Amino acid sequence: MAKIVRGEDLTVLEEKTVEVWLNQSSANKLFFEQLKDQEHVAMELLKRDAANSTTTEELQKLHTLIAKNRPTSLWRYWLTAAAVLFTISISLWLYKYYQSDKIFPTEVATATITEDVLPGTDKATLTFEDGQVINLTGNKKAIKIDEQGTSYMDGTAISNKVQFATLTTPRKGQYKVTLPDGTKVWLNAESSLRYPTKFTANNRSVELQGEGYFEVAHDKAKPFIVASNGQQVKVLGTKFNINSYSNEPTVKTTLISGKVELLSSRNKETVILNPGQQARLVHDGFDVNSVDTEPFTAWTANEFQFKGAPLQEVLRQVERWYDVEVDYSNMPNIKINGTISREKKLSSVLYALEKISDLQINLSKGRRIEIKK
Repeated sequence: MAKIVRGEDLTVLEEKTVEVWLNQSSANKLFFEQLKDQEHVAMELLKRDAANSTTTEELQKLHTLIAKNRPTSLWRYWLTAAAVLFTISISLWLYKYYQSDKIFPTEVATATITEDVLPGTDKATLTFEDGQVINLTGNKKAIKIDEQGTSYMDGTAISNKVQFATLTTPRKGQYKVTLPDGTKVWLNAESSLRYPTKFTANNRSVELQGEGYFEVAHDKAKPFIVASNGQQVKVLGTKFNINSYSNEPTVKTTLISGKVELLSSRNKETVILNPGQQARLVHDGFDVNSVDTEPFTAWTANEFQFKGAPLQEVLRQVERWYDVEVDYSNMPNIKINGTISREKKLSSVLYALEKISDLQINLSKGRRIEIKK
């Protein structure tokens, strides 16, 4: 919006963004017209300053700038101040817009989308050791295992046999299961969890492929063990996330609460994690660092959350959740920061990534994403 105030030309994408905002309400249109009224802008800035506006720091910088250049072009700096305030306002509006249930029209969200894609849903396949296969779809979003057997959360029975079972999510799928000990597991897209329908040994062992978030029920006598892609995680009762996709460069175990012990299947090295730490499985053992755990568990709240994540990693998440393919041949080495709802259509997600990365992202009819710098 600073460009408009200064009389500069806008790009097509910028024009579309302004157009969408203006069409939201008559109040937006009135504010936009007032923005071009120099006297009104000056008065509003003084009011904001006197009212201890949340933009105090920005105003102070502008006051300093104006004081240095007051004799030459006062109105130019008032307009610059207005542009800064308006930019702050529009940024906050865009953030709230993306977090709301509204969807940008496809032709506005991105001019390079030829076929939109809906987000993933709660769906999975449950395969029992005796060969029985159950498709878990519809409005039943979770299952549980207890003394009566396996059932949906509403009590609808599925099986009462004691045997091993594998819960598998496809691309565009996620699912939740409560194990017989009360442990809760969330499975992300393209993942699987193998478990017994009754823990009879002196431990509680399961096998994970892909990504899962665990809230383990406490049982001091029976440790809970997760085997996943070259490592074992041993716990008594805790919350943690494991990302063990085969197409990721490393297995990541992120501890939210409690304490876990990791064992490398390759060299038998062990390491203890404390809350807020993450272990990356590398060739010679584990690399442990303190991290902000929220980006690694945000998917359980249906959000993509990135804090300095490589673009390739971001797009691999998009691949799994929207069941698309990405062309990595022209991939720039950049980091992504931002939060995007996983409940949005693909067009809105790609539009947000375009705005964050300043790249052009194309989606062909073959559901293939291509990057143009």
